[in-house]
Amino acid sequence: MSSVENQSQQNNTVPIIYRLQRLFFAVSIVLGTAAILVAAFANPPYYGSQQGIATAIATNATDSDLMDQTHLVAQLIAAYLLPLGFLAMAWLANRRSPWLASIGAFITLLGFLPLALYVGQDSLFYDIARWGSNPQFVDLAQRWNNDGIMAYYGIMFGLGTVFGPTLLGIALWRSRAIPVWAAICLTFSRLPVFLFPFVSYHVETAFVLAGVVLLFIGSIPAALAVLSAPHNDKS
Repeated sequence: MSSVENQSQQNNTVPIIYRLQRLFFAVSIVLGTAAILVAAFANPPYYGSQQGIATAIATNATDSDLMDQTHLVAQLIAAYLLPLGFLAMAWLANRRSPWLASIGAFITLLGFLPLALYVGQDSLFYDIARWGSNPQFVDLAQRWNNDGIMAYYGIMFGLGTVFGPTLLGIALWRSRAIPVWAAICLTFSRLPVFLFPFVSYHVETAFVLAGVVLLFIGSIPAALAVLSAPHNDKS
């Protein structure tokens, strides 16, 4: 029996649940990164003049409802799918680069699991803007954003969303699970964040938007690799 026939027979004997699992995680990779791409480009504060809660609320007040709602819905989808997508990428790299894959997955989850909290935060800013940007509400939002719990989440989000994808990109490159160019896209998608202290706010925004584009581009080969990986892989 030829290898092609053997592979075909093997695929035919794979339980449907395993195929559905592969499809689910592949879709999570692509839709998760696509959702964060849309959320970033539709994020009103990125089109403001500077950082800060008051500025974020002010930009929410001046832009369209469609833009705000698009951002919130896309970010909500990303909050569910991105952690699953990154776990699938770690699984791809786990066979040949288990340490990097494991550490990268752990750090990535530390960063992206709090994303759901930031969806609620952005929704709060949207509501305050629609209520007329009452100074008391703005002050409350600033106090809430600066308390100890939110400060912790902010640190974890910042570190996890930068170092996690970077380590997973390196792990995928070392494992040869995806093309080198795709691994490079994932690795460098968030590293420009380290330049933020030295550039203007608009340049920071450009770095963020370019990063989510790289993340989305690099995720497509990863999703295809999940679908095509051997079903007898025990790693």
